Amino acid sequence: MGWQIVSRVHGGHQSAPATVEEFQAAQAALEDAYTELTMHALAWSKAATGIASDRTSVPLCPMLSSGASSMAGKEHTTLPYDRLIAVCQQRAAEINETCSRIRGMEDLLVRANGLYSEAERTARRVVTEGTQAVTREFPVWATAAMIGGISGGLLYGGAVEHAFTPGYSSWITAQFQEGYVSGIAARLVGVDLKDGILQTDEVGQAAGKIGTWSGPLKDFYQGNELTVRRVDARADVVGRSRSVGESLENLRRLGEERLGKIDLDSGLAYGTVAVQRYEKADGTNAWLVTVPGTDGQWDSPFGWEQNIELMSDDAERRRQADSARMVVEAMEQAGIGRDEPVAIVGHSQGGIVAAAIASDESERFDIQHIVTAGSPVANHPIPEHTWVTSIEIEDEFVASLDGAENPANEHWLTIRGTLEPSPDTGAPRLGDDGVCVPGTDSGVWGDSPYAGAPVDDPAETKEMTHWLKYHQAAYQNATDLGGVPTITHERHFAGVIDGELKETQYYEGRISYGRE
Repeated sequence: MGWQIVSRVHGGHQSAPATVEEFQAAQAALEDAYTELTMHALAWSKAATGIASDRTSVPLCPMLSSGASSMAGKEHTTLPYDRLIAVCQQRAAEINETCSRIRGMEDLLVRANGLYSEAERTARRVVTEGTQAVTREFPVWATAAMIGGISGGLLYGGAVEHAFTPGYSSWITAQFQEGYVSGIAARLVGVDLKDGILQTDEVGQAAGKIGTWSGPLKDFYQGNELTVRRVDARADVVGRSRSVGESLENLRRLGEERLGKIDLDSGLAYGTVAVQRYEKADGTNAWLVTVPGTDGQWDSPFGWEQNIELMSDDAERRRQADSARMVVEAMEQAGIGRDEPVAIVGHSQGGIVAAAIASDESERFDIQHIVTAGSPVANHPIPEHTWVTSIEIEDEFVASLDGAENPANEHWLTIRGTLEPSPDTGAPRLGDDGVCVPGTDSGVWGDSPYAGAPVDDPAETKEMTHWLKYHQAAYQNATDLGGVPTITHERHFAGVIDGELKETQYYEGRISYGRE
């Protein structure tokens, strides 16, 4: 079975009010057409039912019920009931298929242009605030409910897949995750209901509070001496990027190469980031920094513990996170100038690093655009001049750890994807006898290339959606939809690094106790 991601966009540069009205008018026209055709389909179905009823309502007529044209030498003429019923049913099916396509077109129009974005955000905010309030007041019961939801998802996944499938663990709890995390954080830092729900950075405060002891503890058992050195790659891992999509692919290659999920024979190890220099037409430089996520190695700057410091509401605490220190050091060693435009793309912890640098190092670097995939960055004080393209999957838990929804403004675009099984497209297949069997139309809007983007190298069963390939599919679907917000952010990102790639530098970081 294949999988696809269906995306919706929130925030970003919106269309002019007059254009939005045109889109809404087009959507209304499609909805009217759908309603009218649905009534026609119902009428054809009723006609088929009525004809069948008429045929069986004539009592004691063996010729009519048997369909014979004569009986005992007597000629008898009757209506072709079977044919009439079949024609009515066929017309109903054809109209229903047209209705399905119209509804699909309407859905694409809404998703591409975020026509209901604000309503969706409001509904999501109500659920999040309600969950936060309950969790804040009844943390034990809320935790029990979350565990129950996780267990229920796993049981459902086991029944569907006939195997233990961790990917279903957040299937039920997805819409409550942000509220639960913020509720636990509010409880930890002592935020009361009367102080206002979601009016403060509860998760940032909690991370800062935890970081006051987790940071020194981490330094004690891991060390705090950071060493960053430039390393050479035997293979071309991070190539030229002209778009967000290409930068995500390069990010995936670097991340999976250093984790050992692929083998490009590059010689690059864990704790490695890439810094690329692009030369613009006027001879000035632009830079793209590629930052993979947590690798969990003992002496790596990208360990699990660093995530807490990166999410703190204390700027100095964020700066002290080993992964942020390493990327800043790599950028300085690469020679990035104060006034040279920089774009950063990161996955998971790499995205949090990008948000932290954009928030805290604006005096040192000109961060013009960051792209985050599966990263909890809603609470970072990213300046308005930095454009943010965030990609999240609906049921991934990591992106919900900020306990809040991303801002929705012109410079901050969030693409939220939902994982679904790929529809049966009726593709041609090779039969057992070696004969090609032509494909058949699935008869639903799911066969549209815009309905969803297929996941590359899909798993047989539902897996955890935090892998970067799911964010790539989400961005691909948003790009295919072609809405104004996505196009505008894509153009801005491409404009930052517009130029000829001159150099790709790789930097490796290690943490130790230092010299004795």
